[in-house]
Parts: sequence; C-alpha cells; structure tokens
Amino acid sequence: MKENNKILQLIYVAWRERWSDSQWGINIKKVLPRGVSGDVYNLADCLMQQAVIGSTANPLVLNYLKHSLCAHLVSHAAVLRCIAKYDKLERVYSVTSLLEFLISIIDGVTCRIKSEETLLPSAVVQLVLWLLQIFGRTVQHYELYGEISAEQSYMLDQTCVVIDRLSQHQFLLSILFVGCHEEFDCYARIRDKYASIKGSLTNSNFTLNSPGVEQQLHQLAYIDTKHLDMQNLNSPQQPAEKISYCVQPLLAVEVLLNPCKDTSYYVAELQMLQRLKGYTNTRLFYEIIRAGFLTLSNVADTSPDTMWGAFMFFKMPHIIKQLHVLQRIPGDQPPPVEYIPELVEALELLIEDNLLLDFMDTKCSCNMIEFLLNDWTKQQLVNDVHVKKFASQREAASLLLKKCDNGQQTPSNINFIKRAEVPLSGVLKTLCTNKVQDMVNVLCQVPVGNSFELILSVATVEGRLKTFVTRLIQCNENSKPQPGELGKLSVIRSTLFDVSFLMLTSIVQTYGSDIVLSERGDSFFEKWVRECMVERNKLKNPRQILALCDDAIVDELLLNLSKPETSQLKPSNLSWQDICLNLPGVLHHVLIAWEQETLSSADVKNILDNIKRRLFSFSVCATSFLCAYMYSVRETELLKPLNMIQQFLAPLTSEELSSQENAKERLALSYQIIRKMQHDVHPAPTTKSRLISHTPLIDQFREVWRTVSDAGHLPVRAAQTLESLMLAGGAAWLATQLVEQLLTYKYTQDMAKAMDIVFAVMHLDIERSTEALLQFVVAPLMIRRQGDDINEPQSLVLARLCVSCIISCLETRNSSACVASFKKRSRSHDEEDMAANTPKVRKVMGDGNSDNSNDFADASGLVGSGTGKTLLSSTATSSDVRATPQNLKESLQSSIQHIFGVFVQFVSGDELSPKAIFVYQFISLLIECGGERVAPVLRLLPSNLVQQLLKVMATEDIGVGLISRLYDLRSTAGRQSAVTDLCLWRNMNLSRNSIHL
Repeated sequence: MKENNKILQLIYVAWRERWSDSQWGINIKKVLPRGVSGDVYNLADCLMQQAVIGSTANPLVLNYLKHSLCAHLVSHAAVLRCIAKYDKLERVYSVTSLLEFLISIIDGVTCRIKSEETLLPSAVVQLVLWLLQIFGRTVQHYELYGEISAEQSYMLDQTCVVIDRLSQHQFLLSILFVGCHEEFDCYARIRDKYASIKGSLTNSNFTLNSPGVEQQLHQLAYIDTKHLDMQNLNSPQQPAEKISYCVQPLLAVEVLLNPCKDTSYYVAELQMLQRLKGYTNTRLFYEIIRAGFLTLSNVADTSPDTMWGAFMFFKMPHIIKQLHVLQRIPGDQPPPVEYIPELVEALELLIEDNLLLDFMDTKCSCNMIEFLLNDWTKQQLVNDVHVKKFASQREAASLLLKKCDNGQQTPSNINFIKRAEVPLSGVLKTLCTNKVQDMVNVLCQVPVGNSFELILSVATVEGRLKTFVTRLIQCNENSKPQPGELGKLSVIRSTLFDVSFLMLTSIVQTYGSDIVLSERGDSFFEKWVRECMVERNKLKNPRQILALCDDAIVDELLLNLSKPETSQLKPSNLSWQDICLNLPGVLHHVLIAWEQETLSSADVKNILDNIKRRLFSFSVCATSFLCAYMYSVRETELLKPLNMIQQFLAPLTSEELSSQENAKERLALSYQIIRKMQHDVHPAPTTKSRLISHTPLIDQFREVWRTVSDAGHLPVRAAQTLESLMLAGGAAWLATQLVEQLLTYKYTQDMAKAMDIVFAVMHLDIERSTEALLQFVVAPLMIRRQGDDINEPQSLVLARLCVSCIISCLETRNSSACVASFKKRSRSHDEEDMAANTPKVRKVMGDGNSDNSNDFADASGLVGSGTGKTLLSSTATSSDVRATPQNLKESLQSSIQHIFGVFVQFVSGDELSPKAIFVYQFISLLIECGGERVAPVLRLLPSNLVQQLLKVMATEDIGVGLISRLYDLRSTAGRQSAVTDLCLWRNMNLSRNSIHL
C-alpha cells in the first residue's frame, strides 16, 4: 500500500506540473523497486483510474500509461484488463479515447515474462466482451430511437477499427481461442451479446460504415482453429491424384488377413483412408469398385478368385451402403430410396476405364458391369434405369470380346459365386434338422469340386461362417453312436461324424481356431482342437496329448488294429470320439516298438492302413499327434513319423473306395488336411513355398516389389509373399526395406504412388510396423542419409508415411481390445504356400544321415524325408473395435516417446537443417491429418520440443494455428504451454520485424 500511495501522489504531481513522458519515466522508476514490474503495485490500474476520472479522458495520463507500457513497466495484459473493466459506457468521449488508445497499442501486444502469460488470455476475452458491449449499446440505441449522435457514430467507427485490427491479428486471435477455454462464463456472455447485436441489426436495418464487421463479430464470438493460420502441407493448389494407389493394396491386405471381419471393420478402415486422402464419397466408391476389379483381374487360382469374387458380390454392397449412411449430414435432404447418387457418379467414372472392363469381361465371359449391377438393384444401390444405361454402354465392347474369344475362354468362378449363396442357405437349413440321412447327403456333396471353397467364401464375407461352424459342431455332436445301433444306421452316423469332423478341421486350418471357435466350447471337436490339434503357430506338447489317453482303450485299439486287413474295427463299447482321443497312444506304442525293431515295417503299414480304412478323420487325428511328436524329437528321429504320415497319404484301391459311400470326397479332404499339417512342421524340399527358399530375403523382396511397382497395385500373390517375408524377417526388417525403396524415387508423383502402396503393405501388421518405423527406421535414416536423399520432397513423404501409420494404428486398435492370435488368413493360402511358422528355427538336412533310408520301401514304396526349414513366427493382437483410444498401447506409446526424444536432439542446434524440417513436417502433418484423433499422441510431446523448433524454424512456416492445435486446451497445463509457445512465437516475430539501429 505504501508504494500505491506513492504512485498516486506521483501521478498528481506529474499531472499538475505537466511532466513529459520522459520525466514520468524517470520519476516512476524511483518509486518502483528495481526489477519489479508495475503490475505488482497495480500501476496500470492507478493510471487508468486517473485517466478516466472525468467525463472525458485525460490524454496526459494516457500518455504516461502508454510510456509505461513501452518501457515495460506494465504488461499489455494488465492494460487490456484495465480497459475492459471500464463500465461507464455512457461517457462517449472517455470510451472513444480508450478506443483510440487501444488502436495505438493493439498491434504490439505481447508478453515478456511468465507471470504475464497467465493473465493475457482472460484479459483478451474480457476486452472482446467490452467491445461487444460498446457495439451492442450503440446499435440498441439506434433500434430504440432511430438515430445516433455524431459522437456515438464516431465511437462506433472506432470500435469497428479495433474489431477489425483484432480479427486480423493472428496472435490475439490465438490467445482469444485459448482464453475461451478458460473463461467459460465470460465467453458465453460474448455469444449472448453477439446474438443480441445480430437481432438489433436485423430489426433496425442499421447500415454500418464497415460492411465486414458483422462477419468479424461472428468470428470473435465463435472463434475456432479454422480462423488461425496454419501452413497446409497438403496444398490444395496441387492437382488431385487421378488414380489412387492406396485403396486396392489396402483392401487386398485386409481381405487376405481378415476375411471374417464384419462390414463395420472395412467401413472404418475406408473412412480412415477417406479422411487421410480427402476423398468424396463418389471418389471413394469409384476406388472401391475399381480395387475389386483390379484384384480380380490378377488372381488366377481358385481360392483368391473365389474369396475376392464373394467379397465383391456380398460384402462390397454393404460397405458402400454403410459408408453412404454414415456420410449423411443431419438436416440434408434425404437421398433417393431406390439408388445412391454418389454410387451412380462413381460408376460413370468407372465406365470410362475401358481397358480394365474389357479385361474383366474377357476373364469372366460376361458383361461384368451388367452382371454386377443386376444384383445391386435388389439392394437398392442402383435402379433398373442405371443398369440399362451402363449395360448398353458396354454392350458393343462385350459383343466384340465374345467374337474374339470364339467360345474358348474357360468360365470363371465369378459366374458360380452368386449360385453358392443358395447352397449355403440349404446346407445351413439342413443342419438344423435332426434327419441324419439328409445331413449326410448334403454334407458329402459339399467337398465335391470347389463347392466347399465357394460356400466358405460366401459364408466368410456374409458373416455366416461362425453359424456354419456352430451347426457343423452340433451335427458332429449328434453323430455319436447310439447304444445298440447296428447296420446301415450306424454306418450313416459314422459317415456324418467323419465328414463333419473333416470339414471342421479344414475350416480351423484355414481361419484359425481363435476365429471360428468359442474360447470355452465344451463340444468334443472344440476340446480336441484345444488339446490335440496342431495348428499353424500353435503346436501341441505330445506328452500332454498322451496324458489324455486311457491305457485300457489303447491296448484294445492296438489289439484290433494289429489284425491283418481289419475292414471294420470292433472294439467292444468304444465311440469314435474315444478312438480319436486314444489313437496318439497307439501311435506312440507303434513308434517305440518300431524303433526297437519289435514291429516290422510291414506290421506298421498294416496298422496305419487299418486306421485309415475305418474313418478318414482317424488318420487326421493320428497325423496331428505325429506332427507334434516330430517337433519334439531330434532330427535323426524324424524319418519314421514322416513315413507314417506318408502312409496316410497313400491312395486307396478302387475296391476300398467303393466299399464306402462318398469315400472319394472325404478322402481328398483328409489328404488336404494332412498335407497342410505336415507342411507346417516339415515342408517338402521341392515345395515352392513363399518362405522355404534358398534365395536371400532381400532378393525376394526386391523381386516382389518390382512386380508391385510395375503393376501399380498389389496382386494377391504379392501380398501373400510380403506377408511371409514379414514373418521371416520381422516387421522392422520389412519396414526398413519398404522405406528404402520409397526413398529411391526422385519424382513427387512416383513417391506418392510408392508411399500409398507402402502404407497399405504395412497393414500386414500395422502396430508392429508403426512401432518399428518409429523406433528403428526413421532416426537411423535421418542421421545416416542426411544431405543425401532425405531432403525435399523425400522428407515430406517419409513424414506423411509415419503420420498415416500412427493414425491408422490409433484408429485400428482399441486400448481395451483383447489379445487374439495373428490375423487369420483366407483360403487364398493353398497348401503349397502354407509357410512353416513355428516358434523356433530348425533345418532338417537329409544328406549325411545314416538313417536316411526308407523303412517302408519294401512294404509300400513310400518316399522318405528330405530337407526343409521352419522359421520364426510373429504374433500380434487383433481387435474388432475401431476407435481412437484415450490411452495409447504401451508399446506404441514407448515408440512415439522414442521418436519425440530423437526429435529433441534433431532441433537442439541453432541452425536450420533437414532434420529440423522433418520434425516440423511430422508435427504439422500429425495435426493436419489427425485432428483431434491424435490427442493421445500430442500429450507425449516433450515440453521444450516446440520452443526449440520455433528457434530454428521461420515463423512464416510455423503458424499460430499449428501451436494452438498442439495442446489440450481443456487442461490448465495445456493452456499454459500453448500461451508460452504463442508468446515465444510472437516475440520472435516482433524481433525479426523490428528495425535494428
């Protein structure tokens, strides 16, 4: 209080003696303690009170206030707050003087010290409210009386000048944006006052001298990040890409890995891509359909052809329909019910791609557009008028292609895919009945030809696979032998058990037990899979399998199976389920006896043949145990179990096949299952597997990348190869190779194309690839190759890749998602390409083994073991929920913290470098592409990173819009950090623009 009194006394003396500004400055410093701001003693308040004590403002005291402000004796925040507190708005002359004073100082508003930063946001908000009160008071006066005085008109003009200056002042707008998150009540009053002003202007028809002021008032009342300058690295001036190279590769990867996912999974994935690319619905629909045609045009094998055809016909319409519904803006006119306008526009774009459509028409031997749209009319995606229109546009080309073909083209599976929906429904309906004969008749027809492939593909993309599996399991359970049941009924029931067991096993091999089976299922088949079945990446302990065996049942089975040419097993009261569980015990005894030469090769062959003759599922159960056993023994002990498996693959005689109904189809399915099991543990040396190769991984990668780069899209076979290379080399290795290839391009268009494909390929395992990219790829590349090819535009492309991967990783994984197995493959993995992915690396070399002889040579002419490899597998988590988590997964969080720590080192110097530019591009793209979705990532920004970056970057590059978006303004810490960085930006900008004497 003592200093306050001194300050007031000094003001009286200065006014009475009419001191100049310099005299005031000299004397006030004698009153204020050295190094202490005048804000501590309310200097600005004291001067303001004396300046407006009368009906008009005292210009001399206002000059003292301005000099104190220029001399840094008071802060801008304190001055603005004092002005905003002046409530005698009826004193027009005083208010006008304050407005003129504001005009003279507003362009230089800033903060010098930390204490000032905390006051400035609320001061700016209060000032805006004060300006709107002046504006509103004047307009309301005109509304009531129909006129205003010349003094009021001048005051209103000065208010408009201040509002104009304020609305064009990026620093003050950003401070206002921060302040509106702090002063909620005050900002609510601003919006109320704006609404009142708008109503008064409308009612009074008052014409403002500044026509743009109404829009400026709206800007201040509803300040948003869009009003804050931010340099856009995705420049709208750049021409839009004519062809997307990202949608097709991304769908190719997702359909390969996640064929069982529901529609919402694909919709969320495509929405994420739509946000990143800025596509309209029309463009997105066009790219989706084009992606389907492109992929189908490159598949030659049955399985991927079937899966992709089913995806196009059954899944794609639902994806398009759901995307259309989600993109509707509330309040818009409802779209036509019978068709989707954006889809029609997309088809008009597609119809211009004559080369692609000609190829598809030739491949499928039909007018593909007409064939597709005829089905889409039933789902109200298009109507009959559109079908006729587009079909007629393709009619001439289709007829010409048919003439050139001369009827020699083999019909594609596309023509049969739609027909598979009816058999699937029929099978599901039949499985609901209790008629054993009907179920046998239907199920035994399913494995014929490629019907099983078609039905599984349709069931997968329609989301009915689990229903199919559940009913097959129930059918398998109902096929248990009934007490006292003999003759034909017993045979039919055994056939039902056999075919349902084989079909279920094949499905589990294809999709994985985690996908198609429930975790705690108590059926026989589910228990057998959990405890006995060898799956890819899920080997079983043979000792645990043997522990399930009953010694009495094993002895009884050994006795029956040892009899020569036993066509019918006749254990007393054994069910087929008991036999399946106890066969491992039988085979273990046989292996031991064979090793000890108690049994001859002929005896072993006879036992194995007897196992296979009864039910083909028995040979599958036996093979599963032998595969588990092979993995647990030494290399020198592999030959005998391998030869036993080969015996199960030996062909049956025509008499043996004719003795059972539908034996041929069941036998073929059992062979397929056994080969896959064997290949998972011990692939044959002649197998052309994607992993089992003597070619170095880097050479395989370069070859497949050359194929992808030349094609401009990702064929299914290339996607499978890249997946296998990732399993072999790891996500870090694959990410490194992909980025290395990306940086070899020199032209922007080529790099953008390559980046799209790389981004899609990383979705083979987006979490691990993103973590590897951030931890092991980016920093070494920037350090090792700086000045070489990590400059523009390479650094921008690399930053965009990193940001896109982070955003996809955030949206793909929910923090509460449960851990599941590696993403499951579709049936596109045929048995030749089922790579051996087991938890340890092993080479089995046939040469040099003294025991490398065929023990069955004399008995059956079987082929012995060769060489092979098994490689390290990789696991990942999968989730059905796509959402932006509030908290990052620990591994992703540590990766982001690592790269941010590297960024701090990159900008620690005082000079601008390519590394610093990369940091800026990374952060800017993170904000630009991610928006609020990257809030969990931005929370991890080091406190000094942005400030250090500001010191090495030009302020023209880093705008207040970027800084304001970096922090969570709902929290006190976020607001403080934002104001600190904004004030640093402001002071550096003032310093660069100041005049140096």
